[in-house]
Amino acid sequence: MLNFGIVYRHVRVKSKIVTRRNYTFESKLIDVKQLCSKSTQQEIADALRPHFEKQYPLLLKWPNIHCDAVRCWKSLDYLNMKVGEDAPCTVEIGGSYTNPDMERPEISFGDYIQYMKLFHDQYGEEGSRSCDNEPDAKKLVYLAQNDLFSPLHLDFDVPELCRDPSFRVGHGNIYSTMFWFGPRGCTSPLHYDPLDNLLMQFVGRKNVVLFPKSSSWSSDGNETTTVGDWHYAGHDGQQYNTSPIDILNQDITIKKYPLFQNAPMAIECQIEPGDILYIPSKWWHHVTSLDTSISVNVWWR
Repeated sequence: MLNFGIVYRHVRVKSKIVTRRNYTFESKLIDVKQLCSKSTQQEIADALRPHFEKQYPLLLKWPNIHCDAVRCWKSLDYLNMKVGEDAPCTVEIGGSYTNPDMERPEISFGDYIQYMKLFHDQYGEEGSRSCDNEPDAKKLVYLAQNDLFSPLHLDFDVPELCRDPSFRVGHGNIYSTMFWFGPRGCTSPLHYDPLDNLLMQFVGRKNVVLFPKSSSWSSDGNETTTVGDWHYAGHDGQQYNTSPIDILNQDITIKKYPLFQNAPMAIECQIEPGDILYIPSKWWHHVTSLDTSISVNVWWR
């Protein structure tokens, strides 16, 4: 059993108010394509294809309210029953995996559900700009990047374009399907992935900031890091695809990593249930859970 100051501005986009954070870097809102609840797999592929070909991010707004994942995954008891309380999972304890003190033990899914219930009792499920009861990073336990539990595959459909080359959005080869589940405040640090990524949001909201991929790569497909790189990938003990920069801690970021001021224009978005975010291969991205959040991502070629 487990024991367990940002300013905002508002931007009006097509008569809709979008809440955005003030960062020390320039950013713009992501391109958006609106789907309907009855959109076909072909229509999803057609909407994504131009951005896939340009290798440019896109947010697909898909109000798929009849999807069991959207309807049922909000219930902790449903998840516990569906996955099984004895199912093993790995969790990150202590905030971002860039933290050298972060632990990654294996626990039972039932223990994680108990942690989430305790968290909700103390901090609630939804974040708020006016909330003064924010959890300390040391109290965050994130069920991050686990293989999707087999019973949950039945609750939603992975877009067919990921496995069927006839949709002409990649070669139709799925590399992996991962499950992300955690309370508000959980983050994935600034990093990139080698494959194209569809991030599907089913519960809660997440804020995502993306930066264009870098231009220099080694012969083995890894990014080459030089003294002048804005992202400082590989510095401070990080992996070659991970930056030590914490974009939410702005004062420290600029003082410790001055070249970050040379970063290209960022793209930001907020994803909510039913949304599908396309993150192109090797685009840098930072993800923050604004509420208790459940996502599934698919890496494919």
